[in-house]
Amino acid sequence: IKVGQHLANLDYLIPQEYIAVLSSLFDDTPRSSYRDVCTVIEEELGGKVEDLYDNFDPEPIASASLAQVHVAFDKKSGKKLAVKVQHRGLRETARGDMFAVTKIV
Repeated sequence: IKVGQHLANLDYLIPQEYIAVLSSLFDDTPRSSYRDVCTVIEEELGGKVEDLYDNFDPEPIASASLAQVHVAFDKKSGKKLAVKVQHRGLRETARGDMFAVTKIV
């Protein structure tokens, strides 16, 4: 997705027909399930969502090709937070993507 989004910005090099199709990648980004979000948080931060945050909203307020953002409140201070969580499996997918891009370039 990220490579396609980058290519969509190269309108001075790539024909408009391709730009029109690739531009849809800015809007049609994946959303991780709440279960996957909880798994990533546990793996990365070493604790369960309910132990780290109060009122963690399971619905993201934004999603992009690499991560999505959820609203939550800090357990200690009560401050409102934007919690950015990478999509699960991103590391594994990125390795393959890097290999493919290296071969193309």
